[in-house]
Amino acid sequence: MGIVLENITKIYDGKTVLNNISLDINDGDFVTLLGPTGTGKTTLLRIMAGIERPDRGRVFYNGVDVTDVPVQKRDIAMVYQQFINYPSMTIYENIASPLKISRKKKLSKKVIDEKVRANAKLLGIDHVLDHYPEEVSGGQKQRTAIARALSKDSQFIFLDEPLANLDYKLREELRGELKRIFRNKGGAVVYATPEPVDALAMATHVGVMQGGEVLQYGPVQEVYHNPSCVDVGSYFSYPTMNMFPARLVKKGSRSLLAVSDNLQIDVSPLSGKMTREDYLLGVHAYALSITRENDTMIPIETTVELSEVVGSDTELHLDYHGIKLVMLLQQLVSIEIGEEIEVYLDPDRFYIFETATKSLVAKTGQSQAA
Repeated sequence: MGIVLENITKIYDGKTVLNNISLDINDGDFVTLLGPTGTGKTTLLRIMAGIERPDRGRVFYNGVDVTDVPVQKRDIAMVYQQFINYPSMTIYENIASPLKISRKKKLSKKVIDEKVRANAKLLGIDHVLDHYPEEVSGGQKQRTAIARALSKDSQFIFLDEPLANLDYKLREELRGELKRIFRNKGGAVVYATPEPVDALAMATHVGVMQGGEVLQYGPVQEVYHNPSCVDVGSYFSYPTMNMFPARLVKKGSRSLLAVSDNLQIDVSPLSGKMTREDYLLGVHAYALSITRENDTMIPIETTVELSEVVGSDTELHLDYHGIKLVMLLQQLVSIEIGEEIEVYLDPDRFYIFETATKSLVAKTGQSQAA
C-alpha cells in the first residue's frame, strides 16, 4: 500500500504547472522529487499532502480516494524549507504540540514525554529541549521541525527542501541522519529538492521533473545508470553529466561517433540502433581520469578553467575545443587555472543520446556501471 497519483494536472492563471502526472509510491519508499526551481515539485508535494487540490486527477492513500479530504483529516506530516516552529514555545513544547492534539487517541503526559525525548535524542537536540527556537542554531531549528513531524507518527511524511537553508556541513550531517531515521520508520517519505546529491544520498526512488512533468521515475540506481533522456542524464548527476556533440561516420565496416579527429568512439556493435547522423555522447564527471587506467582509454588535451576542492574531492572545469567539461577526482590535487592537462576517457563508459529527440539510444561497453 502507499500513495497513488492518477493523471494529476494543476493550472495557475492559464499556465499548466503540472501536466497529467501519475506515480505509484509504495510503503517503505523514500521518494525524491528532483528538479530545478519552477518545475512543479513543490506543487505536486502539496497536492499529495492535501494542502492544494488538483484541477484534474485523483490522489489515493492505501487505495482510498483522498483527493477531496482536507489536509487536517489526513494522516500526514509536513516539513518546510523555512524553519517553522512556534517561537513562544520551547523546543520540547514544539515537538510535543502535535501529540497533545492527536486525532488518533488521547495520550498521557508520560507517553508524550517519552515520545518527545526519544525523537529529540534521535535528532541530537535532547540537550536543548528547554531552549526557545531563537536560542538555538539553524540546524537545531530544522531538527526541531523534523522531530515534530516524526512525533505525529504519521504514515506519510512530506518534506519540501528541508535542508535548503543550512550550510554545507549541516546538510551533509542531516542527510545521513534522515536516511537512517526514515529507513526504519515505515510508511512513505516524499522529499522535494533541486539537489541531485540529496536523491543520491538518501532516496530509494527518484522522480526527475521538468516543465511540470515527470521525465523519469524509478529506483535511484536504475534512473541514474539508465537515464531515459539527455535532461535526466544531465540533471540527475553530481556533478552534471558531460555531453560531447558527435556525428556518426563510417570507416569501412566500422561505425564511429566522431567528436573530433582524435576523439572517436567505435560503436560498431550498436550500429543497428544508430539511425541518425547527430548524437550526444554523455559521460559522468567521475568517469574522466588524469591517469591512463587501461590501454583502451582515449587521451584528450584540455585546458583547466576552474579547480576547486569539494570535501575530499577535487572538481575540475575544463575546456576541450570549446566543449565545457567537468571532472571529479576522488583526491586532492593542485592544478593551476589555465594549465593544459591530458584527460583520459574510457570508450566503454559513454551514454549515447539522439540529438533530435534527446532520448537514450544505447550505452557503450558490455557492462555499464558508471
